[in-house]
Amino acid sequence: MSALEISGLRKTFGGVVALDGVDLSIDLDEILGIVGPNGSGKTTLFNVVTGALKPTAGSVRWRGENIAGLPAHQIARKGLVRTFQQAMSFPALSVRENILIAHEHGAASVNGKSMSPSDILHFVGLKGREEEIAGSMPFGNLRRLGVALALAARPALLLLDEPAAGLNDGETEQLAEIILQLPGRGIGVCLIDHDMNLIASICRRLVVLNFGVKIAEGPPNKVLNDKKVVEVYLGAPT
Repeated sequence: MSALEISGLRKTFGGVVALDGVDLSIDLDEILGIVGPNGSGKTTLFNVVTGALKPTAGSVRWRGENIAGLPAHQIARKGLVRTFQQAMSFPALSVRENILIAHEHGAASVNGKSMSPSDILHFVGLKGREEEIAGSMPFGNLRRLGVALALAARPALLLLDEPAAGLNDGETEQLAEIILQLPGRGIGVCLIDHDMNLIASICRRLVVLNFGVKIAEGPPNKVLNDKKVVEVYLGAPT
């Protein structure tokens, strides 16, 4: 059994079906990519899994426990932590204060390999910037801080929602280097992003959603050349 097992997950908003019977599993030694057109249900999936939304139907099993419908803070304390599309932080506080708050409210040491706040800042490349005010940081460093805050919550599985959005090529490469090291530290990763170069370079497996339905799953080279995926997401060749 995988650490996270999603079965028949469905979420509706009135007459709109955002997720339609999604099945998905994630192990803690992998980096899984989730891709699809805007509006395909990717962020809704993260919202349901992490407790921001309650599912209409289906189950979300985390380490054998059905957590579907639990409050978000309870799910996070079990070691299932997410980031958001926006670069999130406490903008009026220093980097050090941001990290200490996240660390204080994180899970118990769920994977036995949690890093100290100082280790985390070194890991994400913010060592020496502890006293900078978050709201005055360059965007690329603010993205690093967002990842650092998620790591400070001591995740066993980290869900990253478009972490490369707004980054230049060099910053994206640095982000990839950070993410690639996480499984070796006992932290699984599930990643949403539209940067196909990033996705293809770091993910062992991809899942493609379209209108809330899983339409493909497998190794990146196979999935990204799937005819249906090309038609609905990557764009049919001219």
